[in-house]
Amino acid sequence: MSKEFIKEIEKGLSTICNKIGFKKKQYYFIKSFNDNVIATLNFGIVSHKVKGHIFVDVGVGVAYNDIEKLYTELTNIDKSIFKHTISEQLGYLMPHKNYKEWDFVENADNSNTFEDLLNCIQTYGFEYFERMKDFNNLFEAFETRTPGLLNQARDRYLPILYSMKGEKRKGIQFIEEAVERQKKPVDDGKKEFLKKLAGSGGQVIIGNGVGKVDPEYLKFAENYKAMPST
Repeated sequence: MSKEFIKEIEKGLSTICNKIGFKKKQYYFIKSFNDNVIATLNFGIVSHKVKGHIFVDVGVGVAYNDIEKLYTELTNIDKSIFKHTISEQLGYLMPHKNYKEWDFVENADNSNTFEDLLNCIQTYGFEYFERMKDFNNLFEAFETRTPGLLNQARDRYLPILYSMKGEKRKGIQFIEEAVERQKKPVDDGKKEFLKKLAGSGGQVIIGNGVGKVDPEYLKFAENYKAMPST
């Protein structure tokens, strides 16, 4: 895909984001609800090796400043990196509940595609923003493990959410259960799946029930347990 076509699509995405009040911040477009909660949009742009086409997928999310501050302290990640607290691919919020991409065609009028993408964000993404800006709904999503939520995220965020509810002991219990789960050996079926995923260029994350505990998670657990109870 040509650089000019990519720039054209990026400009169009910026335009629709600005239209609904979202401004660029690193890899995201953001809009603040208040001093603590921020709505996020991020876009994946790929060609799938289809000449003259660019496919765009949309992630809608919410970032909590207080949660991310504590997450940074416990994980020792780079404080300058902005990230969402929770996110979902827009297609899974739509009636068909399946992954969705928008197909943009080079040297063609893509205005209807941009308009459809914008309408879907406003219809389904805004509903998600409204739901997830409520801490109780956010907590429920992590506690019940909303589909699409990775173990790696849940294993860190749920204890943090417990601590913010004044239930640090539950967070410690969850961490201990997560460590035991991560230690479990991989069964043959999962081994084959991980092998295929790695072979196809997919990302394999150690520490999600693959027979080895992520050392970074053990450090997170140590920091969490040393944290004062609220």
